[in-house]
Amino acid sequence: MANDIWYSVKKNRIKKGCIKGFSLGEEGKLIFEKKDMEHSIFLQPFDGVKESATWGRLSCSLFLSEQIVCYIYVIALDNIEYSVDDGKHENITSFLCDPEENTIRKLHILKALGAKRVVNTGDTLLYELSGRYLFIAIEMLGTGKASIGNIRVGVRGDVFMNAFPAVYQERNSFFHRYLSIFSSIYNDCSEQNEKLYEMLDLDRCSPELLELYGSWFGIDLKGGFLPEDTLRQLVKEAYQLNRMKGTKWAIERIVEIVVGQDCVLLENRLQDGGIFDVTILINKKLSEDLRHQLMFLLDQFRPLRTKIRLLQMEKEAVMDGNSYLDMNAAIPKEKHVVLDEEAIYDGAITLM
Repeated sequence: MANDIWYSVKKNRIKKGCIKGFSLGEEGKLIFEKKDMEHSIFLQPFDGVKESATWGRLSCSLFLSEQIVCYIYVIALDNIEYSVDDGKHENITSFLCDPEENTIRKLHILKALGAKRVVNTGDTLLYELSGRYLFIAIEMLGTGKASIGNIRVGVRGDVFMNAFPAVYQERNSFFHRYLSIFSSIYNDCSEQNEKLYEMLDLDRCSPELLELYGSWFGIDLKGGFLPEDTLRQLVKEAYQLNRMKGTKWAIERIVEIVVGQDCVLLENRLQDGGIFDVTILINKKLSEDLRHQLMFLLDQFRPLRTKIRLLQMEKEAVMDGNSYLDMNAAIPKEKHVVLDEEAIYDGAITLM
């Protein structure tokens, strides 16, 4: 069976309409602004291409607090010219999308033309509407939090009616509306299935899914403790990292991903370490959060008995009163060196 045909409201269509009291968020989501007194949306019409076009279903993602009421007005027209009080004809599209026009007057005109009104619902059937141009207006009253997004209009509304004899195919009949329940479920499931590839796209999926994918490889990434770009890179390399778990390469690669630079890994050489101890030299001062993030990941990839030490190398070197320069020591020229009256150095020491 063919899927339903959908028109979607994206940012470009929203910007062409008349929006009052809403801010435009990501992916065309409209967010209720508390500070504004008026909250209304008048969208550019959908073109059904032919006269007396039939419409199926209107759906949107609607969030409302208890103190807010949302009215959605929908009307389909073949003729977009209407008569005003002085007998002149005016284009209804220009009228509805004109920010200078009064909102109450706009809604009065829509009601007079026979617009369908639904209250506080993000899903409604449009079987009784027919006309080439479909107009949608939204009004919200009250105070609190609210948002509306993912506004879509289905042309057919069902996918099962054509499977029955013609005697059962009466539009907007009880049987038609009854089948629409199953058609809606079928269409929604089909849409989710078509978007499965996006869920598996590591560059586009949500951070929550990245944490799940990391767990498939035995890597604990829960809690949102990593920046999103670092999290994505770890999951992209999860297979290779998991395959090389317990090796020097895996530890060095994790440090490179989290810290953003290479490190020097020394085995059993510094601080009187045991035979299983490892020291990691990092040419960067780590914040406390970053150090904890790094150690949490390294603990998951180190060999069982290995103890890891992190040595953070700062750019400036400081010598206390007990320090001395031995043979062949060199002080780089960018360092500021002060020798007091009792300082002694021989010819093998070079001051640059």
